[in-house]
Amino acid sequence: MQANEPALRRVLLALDAAGPSPSAISFAVKLAARFDADLDTMLLTQAELARAAALPFASEISLLAGLERRLDSAVMQRSLESLAQRVRTTITEAAGPVRVRWSLHLAAWPDWEQRLAVPTAGSLFVLSHPPAHTGSRYPPGQDRAIVCVVDHDTSSGQAALEIATALDPEATLVPVTGSAVDPGARDDRGPDRLLARLERLRPATVVLPSSWYAAHASRLRPALARLDCNLLLVP
Repeated sequence: MQANEPALRRVLLALDAAGPSPSAISFAVKLAARFDADLDTMLLTQAELARAAALPFASEISLLAGLERRLDSAVMQRSLESLAQRVRTTITEAAGPVRVRWSLHLAAWPDWEQRLAVPTAGSLFVLSHPPAHTGSRYPPGQDRAIVCVVDHDTSSGQAALEIATALDPEATLVPVTGSAVDPGARDDRGPDRLLARLERLRPATVVLPSSWYAAHASRLRPALARLDCNLLLVP
């Protein structure tokens, strides 16, 4: 961490249990090391899937092999424990050399969304996507800009600007709410304007106020996943 930079105590990484990405873990570890913060990793589970597995005759079909197998709660739990162990191994290998303090626990999607809704000063949320949606279309080292999207009327918007500027002094600013820069942005078209801009810029990383993202998550989440970008959310 350098002088006059945002003070972060924790980087919170949310991993999708459908396919945690080593690149997302590596990115979060680098952020934690950069800001001398702890790394708190959540492996997101789907309560609905666990309930479905407990139903009689529940089964799943492998997309790769086309094989069908019975599902039950015990199978789901073993699969989740195996996945958690792989995540622990990956984090240990990435965090050990840079001496980042880290933890891992399981959480349901509503838990993650509740954390987004509650301001947590000194935290930075990293939302990852399955490996197929995390940088897969871009070769290593390709120059892709950091884009900061700022709500000018909130403290989290200013915090997002500080984080993005610390990561890249030339970070692009895209206003999403009413301001002197773009007075007309305070309406429901804000997310559409943002996504249209991101489609042109193809950024590596997007920094957003968490409250603004939470309010438009249903529209933003699939589009941001398709863009293969890292998403940082600032309370």
